[in-house]
Amino acid sequence: MRVGKSDYRAVNWDITTGSVQWVEQRLLPHKFEQRSTNRPELVAQAIETMQVRGAPSIGAFAALGLALAYQQDRARFESYWLARFRSTRPTAINLFHACDAMARCALERPLDTQMIDCAVAYGDAEVEANRRMGLYMAELLARGERRILTHCNAGWLAAVDWGTATSGIYQLAEAGESPFVWVDETRPRLQGARLTAWELHQAGIDCRIQADSAAAWMMAQGQVDAVVVGADRIAANGDVANKIGTYALSLAARAHGVPMYVAAPLSSFDAACASGEDIPIENRHESELLCMDGVDDAGVSQAIHVAAPGVQANNPAFDMTPNSNVTAIVSEQGIWMPAKNSNSVSTVVGE
Repeated sequence: MRVGKSDYRAVNWDITTGSVQWVEQRLLPHKFEQRSTNRPELVAQAIETMQVRGAPSIGAFAALGLALAYQQDRARFESYWLARFRSTRPTAINLFHACDAMARCALERPLDTQMIDCAVAYGDAEVEANRRMGLYMAELLARGERRILTHCNAGWLAAVDWGTATSGIYQLAEAGESPFVWVDETRPRLQGARLTAWELHQAGIDCRIQADSAAAWMMAQGQVDAVVVGADRIAANGDVANKIGTYALSLAARAHGVPMYVAAPLSSFDAACASGEDIPIENRHESELLCMDGVDDAGVSQAIHVAAPGVQANNPAFDMTPNSNVTAIVSEQGIWMPAKNSNSVSTVVGE
């Protein structure tokens, strides 16, 4: 996607330096900065510290990190590095799909350059999936549904390029439509306020940041035509794990007759999870709730405490939305339908 006058991806292989490159998401929206490394451990740490976040970007980034590991420490690729990357985040299934893909590639005992090509191809496939997904989503949103509410960041920063929830929005805009987006701030890390709003603003798409708790009221006022979110993992029955607050949105959308769409590539689907109850939910450090950071009027970064000393916090990073609350799940192959029973196969309507 475009930032200023240049095109970027959230993560990529830098052929000039032979290193992994990424947009440092924690600095946005106040500073746009790309970082790079040729050390696989720093790639793993960047996932853990949320320098890179968003399920598809995490998967593509891990694939690149594993290509580095194979290049530099082939003897420990299977015994150490695969486990190291799988341990970085527990909820996003894309991470595990990427690790599995790189493990299969390594079985062929490829050259270092071939392993890098495998990782680059993995990211390219995610980008193409997002583009195609956006075409299907745009068709749904073009049916009079152009005041769109989204939660967290399921944009190009989270998905290498195009985004998942935002891909259809971007493609509506490219087709000459004028979508409007309500952007939930998304506590506690404010990925909506910091990242999604910044992305949309860069693309010239009209949007407004709102408190998470305003979403249901805007639906009640008839100001929301559709809710569109991404997913970190989708179970075989269509239950959806996504950023905390998604479940509450689904309840409000159902109560007010607002369609609730989930946009996710097939790499976010986990056939091994029968239902959302089988999806592990990451709990993150309480400091994300008890403290906030930003820049002051002089542009200096500041961190502040927002709670009384000694008060503790509960910080689940994700929640589970039952499929019964979802209007449609859209993948790069069209509208995905969950299996009706354990012996049937999930189907796609669209191709």
